Amino acid sequence: MESRKARGMKHLAGIVLSLALAACGGDEARPERRNVHVYAASSLREATEEIAKGFEAQHPDLKLVLNFAASNVLAQQVLAAKQADVFLSADTLQMDAVAAGGLVESEAPRPWLSNQLVVVVPASSQLAELDGAKALAQESIVRLSLGNPEAVPVGRYAKAWLEKAGAWDALKERVVPGTDVRAALAAVESGACEAGIVYSTDADASERVRVVFRVPLSEGPKIEYALGLLRGQAAPADARAAFEQFLSRPAQDVFLARGFLVGGV
Repeated sequence: MESRKARGMKHLAGIVLSLALAACGGDEARPERRNVHVYAASSLREATEEIAKGFEAQHPDLKLVLNFAASNVLAQQVLAAKQADVFLSADTLQMDAVAAGGLVESEAPRPWLSNQLVVVVPASSQLAELDGAKALAQESIVRLSLGNPEAVPVGRYAKAWLEKAGAWDALKERVVPGTDVRAALAAVESGACEAGIVYSTDADASERVRVVFRVPLSEGPKIEYALGLLRGQAAPADARAAFEQFLSRPAQDVFLARGFLVGGV
């Protein structure tokens, strides 16, 4: 005769098996979602995540797989792996490179989005408001954080502004290049750099920096984001649905709420 302990163990095993079978049955009733890969510039992270959440609520059978980095890095990844379905670039140069590789199916009208450059310092800094680019040459600013001015869009925009203002030659030896705008921002947030040039949207989202100068749109370079539907891995209809979501009015509202300039300048 089985002991009470043995019967109890059998009963417990039966419960575990029943639960496992029920879980399996639930998975079968809930088909796996199809992936759409979205590559987006680092400065678009929060907006993209918010738009993706709304998209997935409307399309429960689809999942947006998000990849964030500097646009130049993303373009290289797109061309090498050919897996991206939608590309949100912080400049048109990188989109043009992907298009030259034959991977752009269609593109949003240009200009799509724009931004503004700002000079930031650590929140605790005693540096006063600046009156322009040349004020960055003061002795108290030993290190100036930028996105890599030879590759990263925000860095190239910053260099273009400094050159136009006649300040680049006096500042280029102080430049600390970052891998993307978030790296450039982090160097100022941490105090590793006394000042930095980033997008207005990134600065406004950080409580650890203070804006000391906003580059007038008339004086700064033309900042132009690009949005493209790519020939990636997802089904064409799935990829287009995601692409069109970023063009929708709700998406525009998200971008506006986060400080982007919709339609460019």
